[in-house]
Amino acid sequence: MTTAFPMSFAQQRLCFLHRMDPTGAAHATVRCHRVTGPLDLRALRGALDVLVARHEPLRTVFPLGAQQGVSPEGRAHVHVVDVATEAEALRHAQVEAARPFDLEHGPLLRLTVLRLEPRTHFLVFAVHLLAADGGSLQVFSEDLALAYRAAVLGEPTGLSELPVQYVDWAAWQREQLTASRRESLSRWWRERLSGVPLFLDLVSPRPALGRGRRAHRVLPDAITRSVHALASAERQTVFTVLAATCGLVLGHRAGRERVLLGLAVANRDLPEVERVLGFFVNTVVLEVDLRGDPDFRELLTRVATSTAAAYAHKDLPFEQLVEDLSPPRDATRSPVVQVNFAYHPPHTAGALVLHGCEVTELLLDLPTAKFELTLRVEERSDGPCTVWAEFDESLFDLAFIEGLLAAYEELLRTVDPGARASRLRPARTATEEHLARIFADVLKVASIEPYDDFFRLGGHSLQLVEIAARVRTEMGQELGLRALYQHPTVAGAAALLERTGASR
Repeated sequence: MTTAFPMSFAQQRLCFLHRMDPTGAAHATVRCHRVTGPLDLRALRGALDVLVARHEPLRTVFPLGAQQGVSPEGRAHVHVVDVATEAEALRHAQVEAARPFDLEHGPLLRLTVLRLEPRTHFLVFAVHLLAADGGSLQVFSEDLALAYRAAVLGEPTGLSELPVQYVDWAAWQREQLTASRRESLSRWWRERLSGVPLFLDLVSPRPALGRGRRAHRVLPDAITRSVHALASAERQTVFTVLAATCGLVLGHRAGRERVLLGLAVANRDLPEVERVLGFFVNTVVLEVDLRGDPDFRELLTRVATSTAAAYAHKDLPFEQLVEDLSPPRDATRSPVVQVNFAYHPPHTAGALVLHGCEVTELLLDLPTAKFELTLRVEERSDGPCTVWAEFDESLFDLAFIEGLLAAYEELLRTVDPGARASRLRPARTATEEHLARIFADVLKVASIEPYDDFFRLGGHSLQLVEIAARVRTEMGQELGLRALYQHPTVAGAAALLERTGASR
């Protein structure tokens, strides 16, 4: 027997999106871990049962409507499969990553244990965002570590009773967002975003199909240290330096002076909910304002001010902001913000620890992309700083994303606080210089920037043949017409040539 409670605003929106595409995995988190050592499956089941009893969202279902149903008790859903090879284990993990959730009947947390050898297992945790958002995963991992250790050693968990549950916070949120408060927040956001284009086209517009892919770039330690040193010298946060650089790179690529980034706000201001699982997160809009060609020091100040203002007005649910802004309806595009940015300092990524075992996280292919593009900087205390790009490959191909990550790294490496934004462009490669001359000649223009779109400058499909022919004749390389059509910029074509190195 379940007890019905009203959903939070974010839950209502997520349920709607899930039912629009119930087969997709865009609204779930799936993490795969290789565990080496004496894994105690009975203790692991018991530890997960402790978490299900402790956190109501792990025993909550969502029937059609505006209510959520919380069961008074529940057990963890654990499935054990014996596998012969690691490749077979990863295939099972990939299938699990794509398996949909049943919101009406649950469970919203699943664990698949792939047993390769007595001392080698693969744990695949799949959890729907309705039960645990990104901030909740850190809490989940820490609680699981404590509960598992206690189960192995036969000791108490030491977990104190939670003062509130997620449904209490959802009720509090609705009480706080009165009609007058909502109108005040909405008015501020409408004025703030007035005149800003609500679609950031980094490539020629095309339907976004949600096909997920992931790429990454490991930053050298020297760059990580210089970012921290710059933040300290300018009395700014590391986040501000990273976000400002991201906005600058995107602004250059899209030819925009005002770039909107989506930021996930944890919404855990109340101390009572610090250790509670649930879907607390809200998206706020961060404007990176490049108007007037500021120097990087001024840009940092602008981004810091914009971040503080956005956080001060974070209580308007993003879905209500979208409704108020009324952007052009396009079911294939993310509304208002198409690029999300995140920075995870050390000890915030939800690393899993199991007593007596060595645990290593393995990356799975993304079956679907949550957003058109997410850029995430993850800093670990036990390893290098990594920039991750999770993207919709129906919009962006790998060559474009790799070029974007390379430009981001280069700007972080060379940024000068006193340099103007217009001067902080990556230097052109020899390949880009040669291609720029070819593009300009064919288009009959004086010059062309690396990210100027060939078609937006008046080019037509038949002229691509001339470009491909000149690339073959002058550069001794092959550039296919399909590839050139999909990458109609100097930078895009150069990335293809430099990546393949294909010659006649």
